[in-house]
Formats: sequence, structure tokens, C-alpha cells
Amino acid sequence: MEGQGFINMSPRTQFLPSLVISICSTLTVLSSTPTAAQPATVDFTVSGTSTIRGWTCTVQATVQVTPGSSDPAPGFTAGVETATLTAPVNAFECPNDEMTEHLLDAMKADRFPEITFQLEDYEVSGQQVETTGALTITGVTESVRFPVSLAPSGEGIEIEGELRLDMTTFGVEPPVVMLGLLQVRPQIRIEFEGLIAQ
Repeated sequence: MEGQGFINMSPRTQFLPSLVISICSTLTVLSSTPTAAQPATVDFTVSGTSTIRGWTCTVQATVQVTPGSSDPAPGFTAGVETATLTAPVNAFECPNDEMTEHLLDAMKADRFPEITFQLEDYEVSGQQVETTGALTITGVTESVRFPVSLAPSGEGIEIEGELRLDMTTFGVEPPVVMLGLLQVRPQIRIEFEGLIAQ
């Protein structure tokens, strides 16, 4: 009807505004939902000493970080919602096959194929983050606290961390070989470093 501001819209035309509103709503939800970064590969090292010599075994581990609404950290302006580190036990490489075999036996690799760390909380101090989380080795989970360095670079965020622990706390029996001449001490050091792409 003329003069009354009434616009006669076809069914197809009437559908367009609701379609636009639906798309905008979907984009708003997606933009506000934190997305997990692709898993980063990091060098993961376990080392210790024995009555004869020191030893070091290495493996490629992965770190999965999900940004989120929490305290900002170096390289993560919106903070970190979740972070998980996973090391495949069966992929460890030691200086020789015999040492690798002893490590896999001690770690019960056939039953517990992964070492995992799940971030629970963190405190930021400069470029360093004091992390607290759940570390699981041979099916035993313990709360641990250790510092992690985060250094933003042009390619992403360089990450580096280290913690020391007693392997017997996690049910790992230190290997004894050579008729007892070589006894592995229970104190070990775990180190990891790599690059998280953004």
C-alpha cells in the first residue's frame, strides 16, 4: 500500500536478513572461542647418574597449548587456558641399545606408553612462568611445580623447562645391572625445549 511505508518482500528476500543475522552470530561465537594451536614438537630429555657414569636419554615430545582468558604470559597476550606435554616412552633413545632396554623396562613402557604433564595453574614473572600441574609417569600422577621460560620470536614462542624429581615417587625402580656393579640413582632431571608456532 502506498504511503504507509510497507514494502512487499518476496519469500527469498525475507529470508536474507535472517540469514545475515545467523552468519554474524556464528562468526561472533567462533571469534570468541579460544582455538588450540597445532601441537609443537619439543626435545625432551631425561638424565641422571649411576655408580659408574651419567646417562641421558632423549625423545621428541609434543606440546599442545590452548590460548584462553587468563593472566597474560610472554607470547600469549590472552593467557593460556590449557597446556599438555606428551612424551612417547617407546620412542626414547639412549646412548646404546642395552641402556634403552633398561629404561623401557624400568618405565614399564608396554603398560604405560606416555609421560604426560597437564598444566593446572601458573604465575608470571618477567619471561619466566612458574607452572603447577599434574605429571603422570607409569600411571602414577603427582603434582609438580617448576619454572618454564617463554621467549616470543619471529617464528613463534621458544619454550624451555626443567624439573628434578625422584623416580621412585612415580613407581619407577632404578635399574641395577652388571651384577649390581652399576646402580642407577633415583634422582633424575627432565628437560624440554622447542618452538611453539603461532
